Amino acid sequence: MRTLATLMLTSTLALSAAPAFAADLAPADLGPVKAPNAMLNWSVGLEVSPEFYAVTKGKNTAGNYADTAIKASLGYTFDQNWVLNGSFQATLKNDSTQQYYAEGGVGYKFKFGDFTLTPQAALGETWDATGLGDDGDSSALYYALYLAGDLKLNKQWSWNVFNLRWRDAFDYQWQTPKVATGLTYAFSDAAKLNVNLGYSWKNTGDGYYGDKINLALAMKYAF
Repeated sequence: MRTLATLMLTSTLALSAAPAFAADLAPADLGPVKAPNAMLNWSVGLEVSPEFYAVTKGKNTAGNYADTAIKASLGYTFDQNWVLNGSFQATLKNDSTQQYYAEGGVGYKFKFGDFTLTPQAALGETWDATGLGDDGDSSALYYALYLAGDLKLNKQWSWNVFNLRWRDAFDYQWQTPKVATGLTYAFSDAAKLNVNLGYSWKNTGDGYYGDKINLALAMKYAF
C-alpha cells in the first residue's frame, strides 16, 4: 500500500509540473515577420535646369542666360536591370520662344558592386523654335545614345560620376553631345534629389562649338 501511494503521489506531482514545463518550452514571441522590400518598378521625375551660353558666338555672350529647361519623366524597371524611359521637355528661351522635346528609350544597368554603368538608346522628336529648316521652326526626328556611371557612396549619397549623351537628327545637320556630373541624395528608397552640372556642344553645319552650361535640380519618386 505504501508503494502504491508513493507511485500515485509521484504521478500527481509529475502531471502538475507538466504544464509549467511545457510553458517553458513554448516558442519565443519574435514579433511579426518582416516581408522583403517591395520592388519599386515605376518612377516619376521633374527637372528644372537654367542654361547659360558656354561661348561667345554671334549675338550670344558667354555666361549670359540662355533658357530654362523643364523636363517631366516616367520610368519603368523590369527584370531588375532593364529600364524603359519616357520624357517631355519644354525649353523656355530668353527671346520668348519655346522648343519642345519628346523622347522614349530603353537601357540596361550593369552593376559592379557599388558602381552601376547604364547605357541607353532612345528615339525622339523636337519641334517649334528648333533653329532648323528655312524658317528655324522645323521639327526633327533624332536618335540619342546615353552612358551613365553612378557610384553609391553610402545609404543616402550617390555620386553621378558621369552622364554622356550623343544626340543626332536624322534629316538635319544637328548633333548635340553633352557631358554632366552630379550628386544624388536619397530621402528614402522612394524619394531622391539630384543636382548636376552639364556642358553641351552643338554642330549645325559649321563645326562643333560649346553651346550651353546648365545647372539642374531634379526630384525623383519611385512607387
